Amino acid sequence: MRRFTAIALLIWLPFCAALPDVFRSVDAQGHVQYSDTPTPGAVLVRMNSQRVPVQAAPSPPATSGNAGGGRSAPAAQTGDQVHQQLEQEAAARTVQADVAQTRADQCKKAQDAYDQSVQARRIYRTNANGEREYLSDDEAEKARVNAKLAVDTACKGQ
Repeated sequence: MRRFTAIALLIWLPFCAALPDVFRSVDAQGHVQYSDTPTPGAVLVRMNSQRVPVQAAPSPPATSGNAGGGRSAPAAQTGDQVHQQLEQEAAARTVQADVAQTRADQCKKAQDAYDQSVQARRIYRTNANGEREYLSDDEAEKARVNAKLAVDTACKGQ
């Protein structure tokens, strides 16, 4: 049974990676449509992990009147504009994820430094000669308070 499951998984795995990006859009009548090609106003619902640049389909020609529910000329976007907008949105999501990860790392480091200062019996700093210089009890207490403030600042909003 394990062998069958492993073989089925190995056969199925490449097909998962080949799934296209999925875009969601709402037409003038309010109908929700899903597609693998970006259209003006479409929202990226699922992105393929192995991102290949997607060539946007050209937008339909604008009609002079809105009798057919078409877009007016200023509201229509070209395929390049849609592609650029999607790239900008993806870049913005990447930046947000990177900033969140950096903040989490900074919070963890500050928390570790605070925990170490609380658990240590004596706190020291290294002087210019590279030798340990032990802090007095008052200085050690101030260092612990400063470490706690650093945790509160670094972990704000988490």
